[in-house]
Amino acid sequence: MLIKWTRIIAKGQWNIYLFFFVCLLYLSACNEDQKEGCLDYRYANFSVNADINCLDCCKFPELRVILRHRISQGDSLYPVIYRNQSYAFASGDSFIIENFSFILSDFHLIDLKDNVIPVFDSLFIRTLNTQRDSVFYSFSNSFLIGNPNIFQKKKVAAVFHNGLGAKALRFTLGVEPPVDVLTPLEFPPNHPLVVNQSYLYQKEKGYIFANMQLKRKEFPLESMPNISLSGSDFLKTIDIPFFTKVKAGYHQEITLEVDYAVWLKGIDFSKDPPAIIQKKWMVNLVKSFKIVTVLEVID
Repeated sequence: MLIKWTRIIAKGQWNIYLFFFVCLLYLSACNEDQKEGCLDYRYANFSVNADINCLDCCKFPELRVILRHRISQGDSLYPVIYRNQSYAFASGDSFIIENFSFILSDFHLIDLKDNVIPVFDSLFIRTLNTQRDSVFYSFSNSFLIGNPNIFQKKKVAAVFHNGLGAKALRFTLGVEPPVDVLTPLEFPPNHPLVVNQSYLYQKEKGYIFANMQLKRKEFPLESMPNISLSGSDFLKTIDIPFFTKVKAGYHQEITLEVDYAVWLKGIDFSKDPPAIIQKKWMVNLVKSFKIVTVLEVID
């Protein structure tokens, strides 16, 4: 009886092994038919057809900013043209544009409760100090160069939200610490701050937050003073109010318009000293931005 009973148990074990083997084959066949993808609706690549959640494949929605450069003349807005087009001061004087430019950074959306919607773009830079020791910097990787000669449809941040709505776009004129101590050579290739134009970066001043260079139409060979803003005194946070529902998982594509005629209001280049021009310009510059369109986009 003991031997017979042992044979029955052994036979039962083989049946169990066979059962698990068949189940494994069945599950493998099922997995071959299942699609992997992002199953979190808050991400930009959410897949309604996915069966299995992927590992580290979900992509944050993007905050994108398109700059539109205009200059108002009376009740009309015109594209900005350098050198071969003249524009009128409010005083009646006319001028030719040699250069308009500015640097914006640290873009955020502000939700309906005045909270900053989190962003997730960071840049890590290793450089050397004067003692040749390694120094590491980490900061938000959110920068945009404003210049009428440059078209930029730019991702300025990766955002993460629950679709509760937003009421403002916040950004900074200029660059904040520690970026202000870095040079264009320390940024990775193709980064917006890799610049070699003197109106965007000067060794003695660092990054130029805004630059304005004009010539009077009546005296085209006589350059007016080149006015620029740089340094902590001209670092300015700007809030532009608007409203969007900010649907979860959608990219937010914002067209931000700057009216350069606003830069010049109340400035008398023939009488005002450079320090007064800078102060008036700073006040005007903050008022020169407005949001034209807000689109929710799925790529």
